[in-house]
Amino acid sequence: MRDKIIEKADKFFVKGQHTMALEFYEKALDSENLSEEAKARIHCNKGIIYSIHGDLKKAEQEYTLALELNQKLDRKEGISNIYCNLGVIYTGWGELGRAEEMYKKSMEIDEALGNMDGVAGICINLGNFYYIQGNLEEAEGMFRKALIITKHLSNKENLPIIFSNLGNINFFLGNIETAESIFKETIEISKLLGNNEALATTYSNLASLYHKWGKLKWAKQLYDMTISLCKNFKMKEGEANAFSIMGEVYKSEGNYVAARDMFQKALDIDRMLDRKIGVSDDLCGLASVAVYENMPEEAGKYLEEALEINESQDNLSGIAENYYEYGNLYLLKKDYKETERCLKTALDIAERISDKFRIAKVLVKLGELYIFLNDPEKARQYNELSFEVNDEIGYKEAIADTCKNIGDYYLKTADINSAEEYYEKAFRIYKELSNGHKSGIISELITNLNRIK
Repeated sequence: MRDKIIEKADKFFVKGQHTMALEFYEKALDSENLSEEAKARIHCNKGIIYSIHGDLKKAEQEYTLALELNQKLDRKEGISNIYCNLGVIYTGWGELGRAEEMYKKSMEIDEALGNMDGVAGICINLGNFYYIQGNLEEAEGMFRKALIITKHLSNKENLPIIFSNLGNINFFLGNIETAESIFKETIEISKLLGNNEALATTYSNLASLYHKWGKLKWAKQLYDMTISLCKNFKMKEGEANAFSIMGEVYKSEGNYVAARDMFQKALDIDRMLDRKIGVSDDLCGLASVAVYENMPEEAGKYLEEALEINESQDNLSGIAENYYEYGNLYLLKKDYKETERCLKTALDIAERISDKFRIAKVLVKLGELYIFLNDPEKARQYNELSFEVNDEIGYKEAIADTCKNIGDYYLKTADINSAEEYYEKAFRIYKELSNGHKSGIISELITNLNRIK
């Protein structure tokens, strides 16, 4: 009877019917004469279920129980597996020291056992760990090592997450067409393997890419597909990521009310999951909306909390974003000295970690700043750099913003025809992005120019 209960629980677990799996695992744990080995495996599976559902405190408790049992049984493979799972939780919590310790303990055991499949999995997690810290060379090295092992073992299960992460690195570095190709391949592999978690993650990644390319309709379709998957399979982390990306899409459309709603939904989930880096990203998103809505005090509170998290986690990409948003805030306040300091800090960090999209955003804002400061040489320099970088990576909204900056520059120099030319370029892109707010501003500028003529 007891064995049949465990068998039923395992079937529900494999099928992703987690509520039923938990119910039968609890029944099994209440049964008499259950072996320590069976208890260890059940607690581990319960930990996995709670982790997927976003209840990380319960997941940690279950993993700890499983670890104690595996240590008592001296089951090295089971111990390694638990260390790796705990590493994932601590990474999400931003406890990077504990996470790295868990991963390295797991790696040491699996290498000693010759368990190369396990080593590949740990390489993936360490790759994610280094990616968060902006150490892209180490991250890519880990993903490549995982890929070599996975291909050697003919183990297709790990391929979606490896390819997805390699796509992210290319995206981060501005190799957009390569990233798109990798993401599309990952989606096909994930579908073939029925890996819904990898599929949802890659839909989100591709949605973010299409957002930067200005293909907002495609980004929205992928968002809908991601949310549907995440709700069906109770993947809360995936939901948070999708909400955050959709917040950026709404910002590009100038729909700041909807953007705020999306960032707030992402923040609520990330706080519940205690995903510190996710929380800091959501706070920066909310701050950016507050700046657009002319609410500097609110923006300042969000950014202060976000920076505290990012600095505590040594999250360089997040710190760069923080300073970029501080630059926007000080520009709103007309504190141009602090604006310049924050933007230059953001640019320095972004260049250090080769974060192309953040470099692109900061260059746009610096071009805008030097127009405010009536410094034509620096305005020209940064707007030219902005065009160069944004054209290379196809960042549509940033290209439009740069066109607007150059239009402003020519307006200040009384070159009306050149100003109109660049305003019209900006207007076309803003209309393409369905950004009624920015296209309205440009339309008014063009109308005023025609009056001057």
